[in-house]
Amino acid sequence: MHLRIFATLLLLTSCGRSADPAAREKELTYLRSVVPDDLLEFAHVEVPAVENIVIMGEGAAQHLGLHVFPGQKKLNGGIRAEVSVDYPHKQGDTVRYAWRFMVPKGFVSDAPKNRWWIIGQWHDQPDRARGESWDGFDSKSPPVLLGLGELQGKLGIGIAYGPDQSQKHGPVFIEPGKWHSITVEIHWSQKADGKATFFLDDMLKPVATATGTNMHNDFQHFLKLGMYRHPEIETDNWIYIDDLKITKK
Repeated sequence: MHLRIFATLLLLTSCGRSADPAAREKELTYLRSVVPDDLLEFAHVEVPAVENIVIMGEGAAQHLGLHVFPGQKKLNGGIRAEVSVDYPHKQGDTVRYAWRFMVPKGFVSDAPKNRWWIIGQWHDQPDRARGESWDGFDSKSPPVLLGLGELQGKLGIGIAYGPDQSQKHGPVFIEPGKWHSITVEIHWSQKADGKATFFLDDMLKPVATATGTNMHNDFQHFLKLGMYRHPEIETDNWIYIDDLKITKK
């Protein structure tokens, strides 16, 4: 069963929050399908229209569908449908991020071009306590990201790490129509002791480990899940996410 909210929805983003309680409550309806109560205060949806988001299933089986399609509106300068979680942490903290995701059977990739297509990213932001804002903020490419692509007929996840994304890992192959679990443990640092460890499904050993600087500035970097892709990709695609958990070690 699809539960779609057709009422006019003021969609909030990580770059600005509305004081409208009714709009926030509509946003929370979506978020509760994927985000636990302890993370709701940090979470927002980042989609341009109701056609980009839907709640799937019922009861405990609910999960969130995020949709990108040809001709959709841009938001914050890009083609995206994402959930953002601005979980508080400071430099030197080790934070564990875990969630489940699925791409449906028949998912059409951007092969053979394989232009950038991000399904998970950690992004820098201004520190408002220092008087900074998004106006004039020199936002950079995410220092930790998970990308989606296709190689030899198989969908896979690629990992990029570092301020210049110079460390590349993968692909780690996934199966359309199957729920996969991802866990990423990040020791946040602007120094050489930064580290990220990536696990897929029930693997006890990581599929990748990256080390070195992973922060553009010393303020908390926020997580974005869903799809954010090259603006010239013209396929119609869904990704489903569920069971997001974030904890400090």
